[in-house]
Amino acid sequence: MSDVVNPIRPSLLASARPRLRIPWLMLARGAVGLVLVAVWEAGARSMPDLVASPAAALMRLSDLARSGTMLPMVGVTLAEAIGGLLLGAVPGMVLPFLIQLSPRATAAIEPLARAAVGIPKLALSPILILWFGIGLGAKVVLVGAMTFFLVFVATFAGIRSVGPGLVRTVAIFGAGGLAIAREVYWHSAQPFVWATLRAALPWAINAALVGEFLAAEDGVGHFIHHAYNLADVTGVYAGIILVAILVLAADWLLVAVQRRALRWRPVEAGTVLT
Repeated sequence: MSDVVNPIRPSLLASARPRLRIPWLMLARGAVGLVLVAVWEAGARSMPDLVASPAAALMRLSDLARSGTMLPMVGVTLAEAIGGLLLGAVPGMVLPFLIQLSPRATAAIEPLARAAVGIPKLALSPILILWFGIGLGAKVVLVGAMTFFLVFVATFAGIRSVGPGLVRTVAIFGAGGLAIAREVYWHSAQPFVWATLRAALPWAINAALVGEFLAAEDGVGHFIHHAYNLADVTGVYAGIILVAILVLAADWLLVAVQRRALRWRPVEAGTVLT
């Protein structure tokens, strides 16, 4: 008579581990948030003329929401950030695939692109305002300039990470140039691109805010700058909270899209995309 043992499948263990860790992650984040709020409240009590209390800032946000002024200015800032992100990200992802077709073009353009990343794009703000005015166009172009080179370099790095042996192997099985670009180069570049997009998203929103600080008639940045000119400390902190909420919400949506786009990739047990 033999004993029969039913082994537990590794896939079940792998799927169970993240579920046990997520509550601890949420508790840790909640604890950090409470500490930050406590420090903020202490600063407001000790320096009321310089630091608004969290309750006062949240009350101002509530007033903005009830008055109907929050959604329009949030919509303007998001339109500038998302429009500029698309303006920079789409060519930043497409051009590396075209350039890699020519080794000479690759050798000539890659160092120039890396050098352009270090150029302070915010210094272009006055010039863009002169060219495009104080409307939506100047902010979109500014955000696009900030994100283009980041995405370009990341996509280029992903393409360069593909070994020539893999390309030759796929070609032996009959794959053409388009299939190799889609199935090999693009799949290899996607992790680089998504990581860069998550890093570029806060920069895109910040670039839109800076453009609104300099010259704008609407937007969250215009609201913060107007509150600053009026010495309205509560309004400034309310705007800062609103920006933080926008960044977190946009990052959450981007992670959801990333999970769907990278669902073909195997994920290690315990890995949490947040």
